[in-house]
Amino acid sequence: MSNQQFDVWKEDAWPALKSKVEEFHLLGYHHADEEAVWDCVVEKLRKKKDYVRFHVVINMILTLRLSEYMNRLTIQSYKESSSDTSDLHALIDDIDNHSSSKRHLT
Repeated sequence: MSNQQFDVWKEDAWPALKSKVEEFHLLGYHHADEEAVWDCVVEKLRKKKDYVRFHVVINMILTLRLSEYMNRLTIQSYKESSSDTSDLHALIDDIDNHSSSKRHLT
C-alpha cells in the first residue's frame, strides 16, 4: 500500500473523521482530533495485503472504537518515551531525591 493512495482519500474521508471525533467528544474524550483518528485508521489499513477500497476506509473510520484509538495512543506514547530514556531517568532521579529528603518517620 502506498501512502499516496491514503493521502488522496483523506480529504474525501474528512466528514467521517469529523463525525468520529464528535462521537469521541460525546463519550468524554475531548482530546481526540481528526489527524490522530486518521493516523490510527491508516496504520490498521497498512497491515492489509489486498487493495483497500474507499468504502472500507470509511467503514473502518466509522467503526473505530474508542478503546482501539486509546490503545494506539498509549502504545505510541510508550514508544516515544522509550526512545528518550535519559529524560525519564533524570525525572525518576529527581523524584527519588525529592522524596528521600522529605521522608518522615511516623
